[in-house]
Formats: sequence, C-alpha cells, structure tokens
Amino acid sequence: MNTFPRKMLLGALWLFPFGIGLFIGNQTTDKQASFPDPSSIKAAASHRSTLTRTVNSSAERTDSRSNTFNLNGSAEERREQACSQLADILNVSDRVERTRQLLAFIDQLSPLDFESVISGFSEAGWVDFNRGEFSFLLSSWMSQDPLAAIEYLKQNEEDGWARKVAISAWASENPEAAANAIKGLEDGGKVNDWIVGLIQGMARSDPQAALLAIQQMPKNDTQKTAIREILPEVVSRGIEFAGEWIEMIDDPKLQNDTARRLGGVLAKRDPVAASDWVSQLKTVNSRRNASEVVSEIYASQDLDAAITWTESLPQDTLTEAAEGVVKHLARRDPAEAAYWLQQLGNDPDLDGARIQFIRESMNNSPEVTLENIHTLSRPADQDKYYRHVLGTWKKSNQEAAISWAQENLESISEKVYKSIVPKKQRAMK
Repeated sequence: MNTFPRKMLLGALWLFPFGIGLFIGNQTTDKQASFPDPSSIKAAASHRSTLTRTVNSSAERTDSRSNTFNLNGSAEERREQACSQLADILNVSDRVERTRQLLAFIDQLSPLDFESVISGFSEAGWVDFNRGEFSFLLSSWMSQDPLAAIEYLKQNEEDGWARKVAISAWASENPEAAANAIKGLEDGGKVNDWIVGLIQGMARSDPQAALLAIQQMPKNDTQKTAIREILPEVVSRGIEFAGEWIEMIDDPKLQNDTARRLGGVLAKRDPVAASDWVSQLKTVNSRRNASEVVSEIYASQDLDAAITWTESLPQDTLTEAAEGVVKHLARRDPAEAAYWLQQLGNDPDLDGARIQFIRESMNNSPEVTLENIHTLSRPADQDKYYRHVLGTWKKSNQEAAISWAQENLESISEKVYKSIVPKKQRAMK
C-alpha cells in the first residue's frame, strides 16, 4: 500500500484545467515525492470495525477467511444475487452487525462486480437512507480499481457527495495519483466536488498540505467549500494546531472568513478553549472576526464568564466580541446591557454592539432602548433607529410611543418627530 506521509507538503503537481497548483512533496529538500502512474495504484481501503484488515487482492481476501456471502454465475446473475444480499444486509437493525455483514459481503466482490453493485444500489433508491454503507462500497471500489470507479461516477452519478467520498478515499492514501486522475474533470455546478473530495482526502493525512493546495486554487465557491469541509480535521487536532493552521493562510479575506467559521466550530466543542484560541490569534482582523462568533456561543452557555473574557480582550477585538455578549445580556436584563455598553467607552467601533442591543431590547423594553440610541456615533444611525423603535412601539402602544416622542423632542430630529406624532397633536404641542 502506497501511503502518504503526514508531513509531505510541497512538490509540483499542476491541475491546469482548474488553474490549481497542487503542491505535494516532501518538506525535506533531499527527498522528492514520487509520482506513480495512476493505473498502477491499488491502495487498500481502511474499514472501521473491530477487526482492521489490509487487503491486497480479491484472491487473497477469498483465501484469508471463509465468507458468508458468495456470488456465482454470469455477470447479470451475480448482480441479482448481490442486490438481494445487500437488501438483506440493509434490513439488519443492529448497526454493528450490519457493518460486519457488509464488510464480509464486500470481501467476496471482484473488481468487476463493483460497478453493477454500485449501480444497483443507486437504482434501488438506497443511497439517501444508507450513505454510510454506500461510502463503504465506493471506498472499496476505489481501493481496487479507482480509474474504473471514477469513470463510472463521471458518467452515472451526478450526486456530488458520491464523487467527494470516492476521490477522498483515494486521496487520503495517494493524493498524487488521485489528482492526476481527476485532471480536467468538471462537475457541472459552482462547486467542483472532485476537487473538494481531493482536498478532503489530503486533509486526513495532513491539513497543512491540504491548506497549501487550497491557497493555490482560484478564489471561487470550490475554494470556499473545500476549506470549510476540512475544518473538522483541523479541529480534531486541537486548539494549538488550529491556531498555527489559521496563521498559515496568506490571503487576508480567506483567513478572516475561515477564522470566523473555525471559531464557531471550536466554540461549539469547547467555548472556553475557543476563547483562549481567539485571544492568541496574531492577525487582528481574524481575531476580530472569530471573537464575535465565539463570544455569542460562549455567552449562550456562560454569560458572566463571556463578559469577563470580552473585557480582557484588546480594544480592537473587544468591540467585536461585545456584539455576541450583548445579544444575550440584553435578553436577560436590557438595563444591565445598556449600562455595560456605556462602561466600555465611546469607541465608534462599538456601534455594532449598540445596534445589536437595540434589536434585542426594543420589543420588551422600548423606553430603555430609546434612552440609549444617542450613544450611536453617527447621527444618521440615530435617526434610523429612533424612527424604527418608535414606529414599532407605536404599533403596539400608540399612546406611549407618541408621548415619548413629545417628551423627548430635543433628543430626536424634527423628521423623526413628524413621522411619529400626528399633525393634529403636533399642532397642539
């Protein structure tokens, strides 16, 4: 089995049709990665079960154990037998037993059987309800005859998920050969699932190598999807790795967007650890983008701790993190939220948090909300939200909204005043 070492990074493999420079090689300069002929690749599939088996050929598999399942006869007869056996397997309620039987079933398939089995699986409508089993079949086919599997998927399977599963299984073992095999393949949509699958497979061995490949891609939906899809591999390696990994992204926009997504994934697993991760990010914009997402998730679980953490951040990051915190603080106590924002100072960059406060508190505490709209740094925003809050309040309590506008004429513009107070009442005033 030709495996891909974890630390293999840059060698030259260009996918001209996609405009992608996929660099796969060895970090050390004295050892170059080999580029085997794709037709010679026979990587074994790894199956998760209580027994890990490495299979080199159909004959070896048949000799190594006695199978519960057997296929005999012509190709059509074998197809019918396979579909019947698969139906029985999929009806097994115990998942462990079903997986055991599926692996035994796969063991007795020859490379020539897979196409009919896969097509039968799809035609029977089983894929949507049995994706795990279908992925086993695809991965096994890729381990025995990847080029035939790719050709079948290219012609018959429009489901991008199936293409991703297949190519990622091969790319996790031999990304060079997998990349060569999908040169020039298009996918018909905005996202090329062949490329996404390739990157996913690379990330299983080395997320850093996968990231280097992603950064060579055109800035399009395929790139965005690819980097999003490999985040679980980054998260699984821990907070420290995630911090180093995000700093490897050269493009500022890509790093900012990715930091935001990665922060959300990390915070859902462990908001305390995610908050530490944000604090240690070196790039200001990435730290700001991640802080807002992390603070909101953190505040939803432990509001007081999230407040303390936010107050400890540098001013350039505190203003963003405050948006996530004030959302939950305003729900708990609008007056407390207003006071907390005031204590953070007059930084115009806090306007995002102030607007978040207004949106969260205006329905339940319109008076408290109105009393704090003046803290917005831009007069145009003040007018906008005075009108919005008063207009909304007027729908549920017209008298109270009009009375507030009349009593606070000095605080609001004439335009806002006229939009809330009827002409007859303005004349009386």
